[in-house]
This record gives sequence, structure tokens and C-alpha cells, in this order.
Amino acid sequence: MNNSGELTRTALHPALPGSLPIVVRPCLPSSCVLLRPVLYLCVLGVLCGSYARADEFTQTSTYSTRLFSFGTLVVDARMGDLHIEGWDEPRVEIEAEKTVRAGSEAKARQLYGLIKVELEGKDKEVRLRALYPPRRLWRPFRDESRLSVNFRIKMPYDANLRIKCVDGDVRISGIVGREELRVNYGDVEVNVPDVYRLRSLSAHAWLGYVENDLHGGIAQDSAGMRQGVSFFNSTGQQDIVVRVRMGGVWVYGPE
Repeated sequence: MNNSGELTRTALHPALPGSLPIVVRPCLPSSCVLLRPVLYLCVLGVLCGSYARADEFTQTSTYSTRLFSFGTLVVDARMGDLHIEGWDEPRVEIEAEKTVRAGSEAKARQLYGLIKVELEGKDKEVRLRALYPPRRLWRPFRDESRLSVNFRIKMPYDANLRIKCVDGDVRISGIVGREELRVNYGDVEVNVPDVYRLRSLSAHAWLGYVENDLHGGIAQDSAGMRQGVSFFNSTGQQDIVVRVRMGGVWVYGPE
């Protein structure tokens, strides 16, 4: 071994007296290199296991504000499910259920404060948002896997609806106003109360399935990439637009 810590070997072949030292650098065996991804997965499993051992806690709050017929409800959600139904009242009623995963109830109370529910506007337009902690560049998704808000909403049946949701399932029923639903990851169910009142339907899933039973009660479905269904009736009044990046769409008529 030389001063630099490298292993050296001098050839002892009699025909090569005084041969220069041959430097032999140690290297990891291929088996060690192949084990690296396994080690990474083990570390990830330990981290995920800590979340799996955490318990689930919920905290529910209610909100309400006035919304006229033919007004618009705008919902901006990130993580969590949405269940929205129409009713014959000139207001929006919201039940927001914060769901967190934590090791104890005391820790859960701290996590509740990281999620904010914001309700703004009234009469012609109401905006509902779920606000999460700002993302950090080095850990953009920290805590998001254990924070979510599920919304149950009642709104005027003849008002309009716009939804943006990152990760969650969406279920709409009893709405005859315009619907514009955009979901990144999740399933969307849309109930059409009056098929003959429907003017246009444009539902697409980039990866997933699209199903409907609007044509004479016969179910039609397709699955795969870039699936979609379109419908137009010049005598109708309601327009529905659904866009899902990864998940499914189910559109059905009166129950």
C-alpha cells in the first residue's frame, strides 16, 4: 500500500526486473451495484411504513352563503373527495371534513391548522378553496400525503358549477346548470337529471375509462388512452364538460 492508500503490486517475473508498480484500485462488485435500488426501496418502505402505522383523524366544519339561481359555484380542491348535490334553496351549504394521519390526537390537532378552507363571494358567484402549506423545492410533497379535505356540498340545482381537483373522486347529482369538471387523478360520476334538457356533453379521460347510459338506457363504455364521449342536442339547455387525466368518467341519467 502506498502513501495515497492505493494497493500496489510489483511483478516478480524474472524476465521483467524492476517492473513498474501496477496500481490496483478496489471496485464494488456488480452485486453491490445491483443492490442499490433495493436499498433505496427498503428505505422508502420504512418511510411509508411510518405513515401506515399512523391513525386517521377527522375534523368537520360547516359553511354557508347565499347563491342565486343561475349563479356559479367555483371549487378549487387539491386532495380529497367532493360530493355535490342540487337542492331547491338559494344558498350553498358546505360540510368540510379535514382528514389527517398522525401518531396521536395531539399531533393531529397541529396538522388540522395546516389546511385552510376559504369561502368567498355570494349571490352571483361563490368561490370555495382548500389551501395547503406552500411547497418547498427540496420536498415539494411533504405532508400532503397525510392531509386532505372531503367536501359535501348542497347548491341551487339550477346554478352553474366549476371544479378543479388534483387528487380525489367527484360525484355530482341533481344539477341542471352548466358543469365544468377538471380532475387530475380520480373518478368522476355525473348524474343528468333530465336527459332531454342536456344540450352538450364532452367527457374525456387521458388514461382510464369513460362510460354512459344516456342513449336509450343502454350502457356504453370504453377504456384505454384518450377515451371520450360527445353528445349534442340543439334543443337542450345544459352543457357538461369533464376532463380527467388519469381515472374514469361515469355519466348516467335519472336514477
